[in-house]
Amino acid sequence: MLEDWHYIILLGAVILVAAYALPRSKKNAQQPPVPAQSIKNMETALEQFMENMERDNEELADLVLKAQKDAKAEALRKEQRVEELSMLLKHATERIAQLESQQALGAKAAGDMRASEQAYADQVIEQQTKQEASDTIRSRYAELFELYDQGKSIDAICKKLGLHKGEVQLIMGLAKQEESVYVK
Repeated sequence: MLEDWHYIILLGAVILVAAYALPRSKKNAQQPPVPAQSIKNMETALEQFMENMERDNEELADLVLKAQKDAKAEALRKEQRVEELSMLLKHATERIAQLESQQALGAKAAGDMRASEQAYADQVIEQQTKQEASDTIRSRYAELFELYDQGKSIDAICKKLGLHKGEVQLIMGLAKQEESVYVK
């Protein structure tokens, strides 16, 4: 569980204790040796330092485990959120497809409606044309044209209906023009 730098510090402390415990060179031999109490104090301090290092190391390991658990929990939450968003996107795509198909059907119905409106308009125009045709000169002067169709002369028609010759000729000319307009 100890990291490399812990070993270096521990080794340095051991060297320091060993340096005090080993006899000194002749130059320093005149100085009295380190009392046993000082060595004992140093060993106690070293043991206390080791215990503190061990405790700090355990706390650090606990923090790392906690961070790993938190990271896993966060990754799980994000994965669930991605799945939720994926489902929402799928539903939105399906809804858009439905709306587009409904819009296409609506456009087709509108086209059908326009076609039926056009057919109705054509019918109305045709009826108006027929009505106008029934309001033609022939319908207004039915008796005149009946006599003419029987092969009567313009003079005979004039006498029978009491009209002038120019008037009968004008009515006949207008009828021919009218027929040529409706035939087109």
